[in-house]
Amino acid sequence: MSLIPSSAFTRFRAGYGAAGEITPNHPTPDSRLGACNQLIAWTFAAAFLLVATSAFAEEQKKPPARSVSPDGEWEFRAGAAGEEGDFVIAKAGSDETSLVLSEEEYVDGLAEALGRAPGYANIVWAPDSKRFAFNLQPGKGYQTAQFYQLDGNTWRKLNSLESNAATTAPLDRSMARQKKKLKLRADWPFLTSWQVRKWIDSSTALLYAHEVKTVEIGDETEAVSVSFFFTLKFDPAGNWKVTRTFEVPEKGVIGLNAEERKEINRMGNEDRELRGK
Repeated sequence: MSLIPSSAFTRFRAGYGAAGEITPNHPTPDSRLGACNQLIAWTFAAAFLLVATSAFAEEQKKPPARSVSPDGEWEFRAGAAGEEGDFVIAKAGSDETSLVLSEEEYVDGLAEALGRAPGYANIVWAPDSKRFAFNLQPGKGYQTAQFYQLDGNTWRKLNSLESNAATTAPLDRSMARQKKKLKLRADWPFLTSWQVRKWIDSSTALLYAHEVKTVEIGDETEAVSVSFFFTLKFDPAGNWKVTRTFEVPEKGVIGLNAEERKEINRMGNEDRELRGK
């Protein structure tokens, strides 16, 4: 169907002829061309408005970025429709997902007390944006971290913290000493937490580990805890090793290096802010 109106649908205006009689004013070619141009303009305007509205609606569906890589190339955000409960890594400004990160969220008393429910998951980017640590809570009373490295345009998962005795054995030994000192026979796991606090440089991450167990002392139930800082060094292939292990003293900061002291102070400030809410 033509968008140009035909003469059958043209409205005629009455006018006066040379002899004074009333005569219809027939449309001229210029008037028909003007009407055609106006209709085309309105059609283009309507199409533009439709496209703009659709684009805005799509943008509204895409969850906002929770974290952006230092180079501005990558985003960490909640999953869109069909990916509920997941987190994704995507190119900045793109709808295309590069990596899906899953986390089972638990809203238990501990998580609520720590202010980490339901959004505990977070990303810690390396300064060069080639690696990141994904801090997550996959189970009740259990928090851990996963490392990823960028190979070309693909994110690859690296070895887990739990797969290396260099990170697990120190906690086990320290907890065993505590139990022996207190002459305890039984204990129950309460919390195990691994959290990457920062990247010291593009290949060095600072990890904080904290373990809490509940024990019976006489007629009372108390908590016994141990905490460590681990410094992890990554090679170009993404393999990591522990280059420093230090048990955090119950009081004070004796023995902690400068980076560890900064994080202890920051964690103290975070805890005070949570208690004040």
